[in-house]
Amino acid sequence: MIVHEIPGVVVVEWNDEVKATFDTWSSYMITVPQFREAILEKGVANARMRGGRAWVMDAQKAKGAFPQDLQALIATEVFKTFAAIGIKYFLTIKSASTITNMAISRYTAHLGPNGIQMVEVPSREKAIEWLKTHR
Repeated sequence: MIVHEIPGVVVVEWNDEVKATFDTWSSYMITVPQFREAILEKGVANARMRGGRAWVMDAQKAKGAFPQDLQALIATEVFKTFAAIGIKYFLTIKSASTITNMAISRYTAHLGPNGIQMVEVPSREKAIEWLKTHR
């Protein structure tokens, strides 16, 4: 089920089978207000309402890196919000881009202090498989 979409940038989807939100990125050219709406407002509200326990960031096709102001928001607000609504796992599906992967590793360092376990998986299918075995 699609929760929110910014064409050419991100699709935020809900997977009820594994109680997870999937955000699939094609570009990191997004503003803080757009990110807030897609992830912190619509994505989080949906996950809270449906008992979400995981968030999956699919960066396989993503290009570039989030702007610095957005990376700061992720580091200070996003993972705290995820933890507050009961997200236990943050799975990343790595990009082919080294720059994108470096950016991801910078802000995912903030997961542990918020009590969220990070897991890297090679594909959406493997993310679903992993989540089925880690309830």
